[in-house]
Amino acid sequence: MIALKPAAQARLDHEGSILSADAALLRLQVEAGGDPNGPLAVPALAQLVRLVRRLSIPVSRAVEVVDGASDASMWVQIRPDGEGYALTIVDWQTRAPEEPAGDLSPAPGEEGANGWSWQVDARLRFRRSQEAEVIGHEPPRSGEPLTGYFLLDIVAEDENPAMPLLEALALRVPFRDQPARLRADPSIHYRLFGEPLFDNVGGLTGYRGQAVPAVIHTDLSAASASPSSAEAGRIFSADLGRRLDQALRQPIGRIIANASTISGQLQGPLRQDYANYAADIAAAGRHLLELIDDLADLQAIERPGFTTAKEEVDLADMARRAAGLLNLKSAARHVRIQTPPLGERAPACAEYRRVLQILVNLVGNAVRHSPGDSTVWVRVDVENGRARVVVADQGGGIDPADHERIFERFERLGLSGEEGSGLGLYISRRLARAMGGDVTVESALGQGARFTLDLPSWTGQ
Repeated sequence: MIALKPAAQARLDHEGSILSADAALLRLQVEAGGDPNGPLAVPALAQLVRLVRRLSIPVSRAVEVVDGASDASMWVQIRPDGEGYALTIVDWQTRAPEEPAGDLSPAPGEEGANGWSWQVDARLRFRRSQEAEVIGHEPPRSGEPLTGYFLLDIVAEDENPAMPLLEALALRVPFRDQPARLRADPSIHYRLFGEPLFDNVGGLTGYRGQAVPAVIHTDLSAASASPSSAEAGRIFSADLGRRLDQALRQPIGRIIANASTISGQLQGPLRQDYANYAADIAAAGRHLLELIDDLADLQAIERPGFTTAKEEVDLADMARRAAGLLNLKSAARHVRIQTPPLGERAPACAEYRRVLQILVNLVGNAVRHSPGDSTVWVRVDVENGRARVVVADQGGGIDPADHERIFERFERLGLSGEEGSGLGLYISRRLARAMGGDVTVESALGQGARFTLDLPSWTGQ
C-alpha cells in the first residue's frame, strides 16, 4: 500500500495551542484571526481537537474550512500522545466559492426593494434584526418566534396555493416572495426573502434574509389572493408530501434504525459515551420524522374538500389508548396520567384515527409541560348531544392573551424547548372542526391548563 503524503501537519500542546505547524496551516490560523503560537483558531479544526481531548482517542474526519476567498475540504487526523496532539491533513482540496443561483433580494428599482435584514435560528426564533430607526416600527425581540412577529400569508399560484417559507424550511433551501403582515399592525405588509445557514457538518442553524415592504393593490385579483379566501387552498404544492417522503422519511428511518442498534449495543459492547451519542442521533431522527408527519398532515387538512369519516368512537377508550402510548414518556418525566375508569363510555361521531391523533397530541403536550411528580387528568362526559374529553395538567399555564395564538401554525410560545414542531395544536383544531367539533383551552399563568376536545355525540346514524 502506498502511503499518502500529508498535505500539512502540526503539533499542538495539551490545551490545543500550536507548538509547530506547516506554512499552509499557519496561514489558515492567521486568516481565522489566531496567533501563530496561540490556540487553534480555525473553528472546524478546533472543534475536532476538543472532541479528541474529551474522548482521548484518535479521530479522523472530513471538515470544511474557509481558505482565503475559497472554500476547502480536507481529511483531518488528530491523535493524542504524551506531548499533546499530532494533527495531520491527508487530503486538502480547494475550490472556488459557488456562484449563487440568483439574488434572492428584489432588484434595485423593483417595487419595495428597500428592506431590512433579519436572522433566525433553526426553530425560527429571531437572533438579530436592524434597529427601529431603519425598520420604521418596533423591531422583533431576540428570541421572539418569526411567526409571533409576522403573520404568514398564502401565495395563490393558479390551482396550487403555496407558502414559500414553509416549503423552504422543510427542504432546507432558499425562498423568496413569502407574503407576510405584522401581527402588531396587519395593515403593514412585507415580502420575505431568505437563505438557509448551515454549520460545518451540514446541520441547519437557521435562516437569514430581507423583509421588504410590499405595496398591496386593492383590486379584485389581489382580493382573491387574500388570506381569508386562500385558507381554503393548500399550503404546499401538490407533490410536496411525496417529495418529503422520498427525500427524508426513508433515509431518516435507516438512520434511526442504525443508531438504535448502536445505542442498544446489539452488535456487541461499546463505550458508553459512543452509545449515548447514538441514542441522541436516534432521538433527533424520531423528532424529524414527527415533523415530516406534521407537514404531511398540514398538507392534507389544507387541501380543498378535506373531509373525515363518521363512525362511532368511544372517547373514554380513546383516552386510555392515548395514555398507553405515552406511558414511557410520562414515566421518564415522573408524571402520572389518570384516565377514565374502565367501563365509562363517551360515544362520539368522528374518525377513529384522527381522534387518537388529537388526544395523543393533547395528552403529550400536558405531559411535556407538567412538573415532575404531578398528575395529568383525562376526563370525559356526554351532555346535550356533545361528547367531550378534558385534558388537565399542573404546568405553568398559558396567559389568556395567548389562548388563540397557541392554535396558529408553528406557534410554541417558547414552551416546547427542543420538542415539537408548533403544528400539533393547529392540526388538532383543524381536524376537530372538520369532524364538527373543536379544541379549546382554559388556562391562566401558574394555574395549569385544561384542553377540551368537543365532538358530536353518537346517535346511531
